[in-house]
Amino acid sequence: MTKRTLEELKDAVNSAINSNDAASLMECADELDALATSEAEAVAHNARGVGFYVRGNYAAALEHWHRAMAMHEELGNRSDVARVTLNIGNVHSSTGNYAAALEHYHRALAVFEEIGNRTGVASVTLNIGNVHFSTGNYPSALENYHRALAVFEELGNSSKVARLTGNIGNVHYTTGNYPSALESYHRALAMHEELCESGSVAATTGSIGVMHSSTGNHAAALEHLYRALAMHEELGESRSVALVTGNIISAMFESGEHAEAEALLQTMDIMQINEPEIVVQREHHRALLQEHHGNIDEARTTLRAALLIAQEHMLAAKQAGVRKTLRDLALKQNDLAGYVEHNNEYTRINEEINGKESTLKMAMQDKQREIDAKDREHAQHMAVLHSTLPKDIADRVARGETVNDHHENAAVIFLDIVGFTSISASMSSQDVIELLDDVFSQCDAICKQHNVTKIKTIGDSYMCVAFDSVINAAHVAMEMMNITLNEALNEELNKALENALEKEKALIKFRIGIHCGPVTAGVLGKARMQYDVWGDTVNVASRMESTSEPGRIHISEALAKALNKALENALNEAHIVPRGTMDIKGKGMMKTYWLENNA
Repeated sequence: MTKRTLEELKDAVNSAINSNDAASLMECADELDALATSEAEAVAHNARGVGFYVRGNYAAALEHWHRAMAMHEELGNRSDVARVTLNIGNVHSSTGNYAAALEHYHRALAVFEEIGNRTGVASVTLNIGNVHFSTGNYPSALENYHRALAVFEELGNSSKVARLTGNIGNVHYTTGNYPSALESYHRALAMHEELCESGSVAATTGSIGVMHSSTGNHAAALEHLYRALAMHEELGESRSVALVTGNIISAMFESGEHAEAEALLQTMDIMQINEPEIVVQREHHRALLQEHHGNIDEARTTLRAALLIAQEHMLAAKQAGVRKTLRDLALKQNDLAGYVEHNNEYTRINEEINGKESTLKMAMQDKQREIDAKDREHAQHMAVLHSTLPKDIADRVARGETVNDHHENAAVIFLDIVGFTSISASMSSQDVIELLDDVFSQCDAICKQHNVTKIKTIGDSYMCVAFDSVINAAHVAMEMMNITLNEALNEELNKALENALEKEKALIKFRIGIHCGPVTAGVLGKARMQYDVWGDTVNVASRMESTSEPGRIHISEALAKALNKALENALNEAHIVPRGTMDIKGKGMMKTYWLENNA
């Protein structure tokens, strides 16, 4: 087998990370070890860290990531330092050490912002949202999710957009907004399925199952949860298997299927589970089964152990659930003191949660209004950008890029209306505008069809550029030459045109000039941005147009040579005719040509 280079292995590692493919990550790490360089070793440690993390072995993941961190710092790879710092934050988040997770996330965020890595910024912002979600700060979670979503949408990262849509669904579900949650889940599921992201399809299917369980539709809940479980097991995602198994057990308790629940609990006992919420949920289920079998003392002991974990990690809802079960057990045993103790704590926590929920709902509404206002502002900003700049350029500007591009062989096209000054002299200003709008709108449509970029209009002149193909430029020029005025123009304008054209003794005609060569393209201005093209190529193209003749396409020798290479296969409807040598202002004597339609 051919050995892969460091760059090829880096690409393979990134691909495996994106698909959570632990096996491929370990294979890449072994190949990286064989390269025997410091950078390869650092990448290998990171790959193994991700592989162990995916498999739920957090201790091994941290060990490799700390080694990768030290090596990247020594090598001065700041971007990689930030990525590994983010990964370490993920481990702390997964094990419930949220303070340490936020510390690492903000440290990574600062580096990503400093080096201008917008993907990194969005990824960390997403994870900060996850921490706020886990700690019950749902307005902050929603804010960070929407902030990350906007960046990923601008970057065109469909996978992250789908994931964040699901996360926003989680916030709505947790805060009781079930219709919005279900809408977000189904939207996310459709996106993940289209992207063939099996792990995310499984996770979102599981979320829909939990949603049905919460609304009492246990049959639909179990159907979705078992479907999710099968997918997670096939993918070898141990953490997700544990989480979904716990949710299935909950749904089974609700529907009275205790035997099936007990069998699944035994399966959970052999799993390596580090997440505090899943551990508390598992032990609560164990206690309920112990109670079901009449083992009240065992159940109470199990619940007290679960309560300590919930208290340690400040899981209020879990504490309330455990306290309620302890209260009910005390009542069964006529333990008045125990009943009062647990009932008081259950009531206190519930009141605290309910009070927080009321405040939370108001905060969520305020945050949603704030997010909606920002979304409207962003949409208006993008609408302005798209109305003044080509779409791909507008998207780059929105991402904060400075647009300053060099194109080695762009074809610049100028068109003007022959005799426009005379034609417009006898027309009203409204008729003039309607005439130009009709002509230039047709020019816009032709450019769009052939992937040619409109630059601007100057009076009765139209300028556009084919950055990638001189053939496209030729197609555009020939189609523009055949533009006819729209029959739907108002009656007064038609009469004015008839009068004007009669004076000219000709139909409305165009004059076109084209030249190709190097150009610089970029965006100028802040408040009123303009995309423009500069260079001697632009000047020569303008001279080709001004020295052209009515109804003809005047081209330079450079363009003629470029077209000749492709005429037989790509442009057989046209031919090139020598015009001769002309004195072109500012350039001297130049050979020029006519581009003519074979018809």
